[in-house]
This record gives sequence, C-alpha cells and structure tokens, in this order.
Amino acid sequence: MSGAHVISAYVGEDITLNCSVDSHIPAENIEEVSWRKMDGEILVLLYEHGEVQTDSSHERYMDRVELFSAEERNKGNFSLRLKDVRTDDKGLYTCSAFSGTFSDNTTVEVQQLGKSLF
Repeated sequence: MSGAHVISAYVGEDITLNCSVDSHIPAENIEEVSWRKMDGEILVLLYEHGEVQTDSSHERYMDRVELFSAEERNKGNFSLRLKDVRTDDKGLYTCSAFSGTFSDNTTVEVQQLGKSLF
C-alpha cells in the first residue's frame, strides 16, 4: 500500500478512494480489509473471509459504498466507491488490510466539498 492521497469532490458526485494490497500477497490469504472514517472510527465497509460485509457498514454509508468486482479484488484492488457524496463525508479515511501476521494501511483524505454549479 502507499501513503496518503487527497480527493476533491462536489456534493452528489461518486468518488473512488484507492487502496491496493501488495501483489505478493495472494488474494485468498487476505483475511480482512476495512475502510474506516477516522473521526469517530466509523466503519464504512468491511471485507472479511472473501466476502463484502455490507450489513456492517455504519448507517451513514448504507447503500452508498461498494468495493470493486471480485476480479479486481483478486488483483489486490480494494478501492472503495463512495456514491452521492455528502458534506459530512469530508475527512480522513483509512483502508487497512490483514493477512496472517501482515498488516498494512493507506489513508485517503476527502476535501473541498462544495456544491456543483452545473
């Protein structure tokens, strides 16, 4: 995984928060990947034991978040799609991956939220 990224978005847009697990770790060995919003440690989305656990998402993110396809996840791509961005989505998000004794994380900041003029 790599360091912090910054994303600018307008209210109502769909955005992608990037997260890639190192390619030397086979996808089947990844036990858990979690996306959390840092203020309040809010669980945005959880991937555990090969399945996306949509019921575990905080109500603020229900039906607004998804991971990429299983094919992409098999390549280590655990990027998060956040739909219909709201002003309270602004802030720091962390993607954390766990595989046995290995763990890693990356941070994405969503900023400059405003209303589109179009």
